[in-house]
Amino acid sequence: MRNREVIKSAILIILVLVSVFMTYRVWTFTPELTDLETDVNTDTPSIGPKISKPIDSVIMPFRMINRNGTDVKGTSNVKDIKRITDQMLSKEVKKVDILSSESVVELEDLSERYTILDFPDSVPSEMYLNQVLGMNMSYYPKVNFDRILVDTKSTNEAVVYLLSEDKRKAVKLQTSMKSHKFDQINKAAASDLKPYTGIITNETTTNEINQIYAPETADNMNIYRYVSNKISVADLNDVILGESVIARSNEDNISTYNNNTGISTVNEEKQTYRYTNLSEDENRQKDISKSITNTFKFINEHAGYTDEFRLFDTDQKTGKIDYQMFLNNYPVFNDDKLSSIEAVWGRDTINEYNRGLITTGVAVPSKKEADELPSSEEVRYGLASNAQIDFNKVTNIAIGYDLSIPNNEIDNLQDTIEFTPKWYIKYDGEWKRYENGGLT
Repeated sequence: MRNREVIKSAILIILVLVSVFMTYRVWTFTPELTDLETDVNTDTPSIGPKISKPIDSVIMPFRMINRNGTDVKGTSNVKDIKRITDQMLSKEVKKVDILSSESVVELEDLSERYTILDFPDSVPSEMYLNQVLGMNMSYYPKVNFDRILVDTKSTNEAVVYLLSEDKRKAVKLQTSMKSHKFDQINKAAASDLKPYTGIITNETTTNEINQIYAPETADNMNIYRYVSNKISVADLNDVILGESVIARSNEDNISTYNNNTGISTVNEEKQTYRYTNLSEDENRQKDISKSITNTFKFINEHAGYTDEFRLFDTDQKTGKIDYQMFLNNYPVFNDDKLSSIEAVWGRDTINEYNRGLITTGVAVPSKKEADELPSSEEVRYGLASNAQIDFNKVTNIAIGYDLSIPNNEIDNLQDTIEFTPKWYIKYDGEWKRYENGGLT
């Protein structure tokens, strides 16, 4: 009996101590906020919530295609694409070869099974391999590319190819990335993949590795409507013009502001903001790698990626960098460029900064039903049959959303924006909307 009482007392003491410890933990509990931390300085002026975007979520492929012989499947799902690119992070590159040809480069060692990562425009390999993927290399090649091929069948360690936009050059990387791990990621993504088709538009795209890939059909594409939020012009001016802002005029829904070096124009009707730094005009940065790095850092530091944005277009001649809004894994387009952030970096600071003033808020039900989109084969046939279109100049085909501001706002207490699915064609270097066999 005495031993039993001792045991009971010991258990009671242990329970009391545990209770005291748990009470202390509750009182002193601090939630883990690692995923919410931001590199945005709290003292830095911003135009949106001060959340920093990782560079590999802004500079990334916009679709993935798995090719195994004649079986071609792909996806635009950002999670599946991110799982693939994550396998490449911080890997060692054991050997670098530059392949070139006067016509189309041949990848003689490529197997019949490989993964394609497509980018919407040309990206400097030096910047991407170093700053985005953090690959460990003896040197970083200076070749701009718009497609990555990953071959995991030829060897136990994956071989990566970066193809230039004109397909005359390729960078071959022999990596430390284990092929079987890469294949496991692809296998896990298999349920998300849909049938894709390779499209030939000119002599360059006759080769399977250079074909234009697009989903065979656009299934279950809906119209989406969101309550629109407006970016504060005062906050934008604080970021771009600084404290010495002078309001010059406000006529016909167009407001103009300036400081000692630059001028900003706000179009209230079109909801756009345009800035030019007059003192930097002749000193704009022509190095695309530096332009991407500096514009990304500038926009990110000031919380400018107010929605999901990705690098979408680079202009080698003017140095202009275009970051495009994405919705549900697809790019968003607008005739007034409400869905893009255009930036040009000067010698030391931003030289141009153009963007829309609206962002997406809460999703609301849409009363419209989306028209059924044609298949990619119907799009190809329509373009090839149009005598006013030079089919050789078609270099990309993708599904996207057309952003519009509905006019029938009578029943709505708040302004909304609408996203309608469409086919988009990259034609002669510009993305255009496909409509009934033509481009608009």
